[in-house]
Amino acid sequence: MMDVRDFVVSQENGVKGLVDYLTLTTLPSPYIQPPQERLTSDKILSSSSQIPVIDVSEWTDTDVAREICDAAAKLGLFQIVNHGIAPEDLKAMIAAAHGFFELSREERRMYWRGSSVSETAWLTTSFSSLKESALEWRDFLKFEYLPTQHDFAAMWPLVCKKQVIDHFKRIKPIAKNILNILINNLNSTIDESNEKNLMGTMRMNFNYYPECPEPNLAVGTGRHSDINTLTLLLQEDGVLNSLYARATEDGDKWIHVPPIPGAIVVNIGDVLQILSNDRYRSVEHCVAVNKLCSRVSIPVFCGPVHDSVIEPLPKVLEKNDEMTRYRKIVYSDYLKGFFGRPHDGKKTIESLKL
Repeated sequence: MMDVRDFVVSQENGVKGLVDYLTLTTLPSPYIQPPQERLTSDKILSSSSQIPVIDVSEWTDTDVAREICDAAAKLGLFQIVNHGIAPEDLKAMIAAAHGFFELSREERRMYWRGSSVSETAWLTTSFSSLKESALEWRDFLKFEYLPTQHDFAAMWPLVCKKQVIDHFKRIKPIAKNILNILINNLNSTIDESNEKNLMGTMRMNFNYYPECPEPNLAVGTGRHSDINTLTLLLQEDGVLNSLYARATEDGDKWIHVPPIPGAIVVNIGDVLQILSNDRYRSVEHCVAVNKLCSRVSIPVFCGPVHDSVIEPLPKVLEKNDEMTRYRKIVYSDYLKGFFGRPHDGKKTIESLKL
């Protein structure tokens, strides 16, 4: 009998290699989630109308700023439309992601984490495959955007290289506009002295979720909050019942985040929750999988440089004469804590609370 975990992880085939190699009618045991981690229908709220959809065609409009700040405070997630990226460019990104995972197993393996031909692009499976008792039904290719370094993308896969570079360039000013609004609302500003602490790093994933024989037993991405500042996510049109956000900090109810053609999903990360001393909420979210089709999603993660010290902004504390709710931490140490264990909700940020 084949050792599925060894085939997927140690032999560097990924879950894509598994579904290509076997005709699966049942979910392999390493992927069966414990009952409490499954996204069952009783946990899902019937309406997704609670997800704000914000028209950002006029960034200077005070109503736009108010809607963004309200959404960041209440749910920690919203969708933006009329952001300036053409629909055909977004579709080209989705096609590029599918294009990579349609490469042969040997071509994909060239980018496997630990032996990738590129120092700024690498492929892996699940999340923390060596520490998880149950694996996530996902492979992902990660890109690091380092425009100040010559040839940082030289060895990226040709099937998607141009689209990835272009998407990074298009998404950066959008992220900065959103961060400007959110930071201004905290009585601070973005300038040369703190921009690196807010968006000094930019990374992108090609998340790939193959068709799954028993999606009710599996999870595509386990429940977690993003640890960075801001995430801007492109969903694939037409694949419903995939991304879910936790409705409230208390309880176990989830809201479906539907794919909207041309929209980008924006979610608040832990860093912004800490900087705002809990005025903004980093949203816990998870991803379900589909029995009938594969799916990709493309998040761009904006975050601090690794040596940034993360703590509530002094102006937030001064204005309201309040105590800090978090102990300070160097961002690289925060990263180690997050990636050192499986997805487990918001335990990383909770570990910093005073």
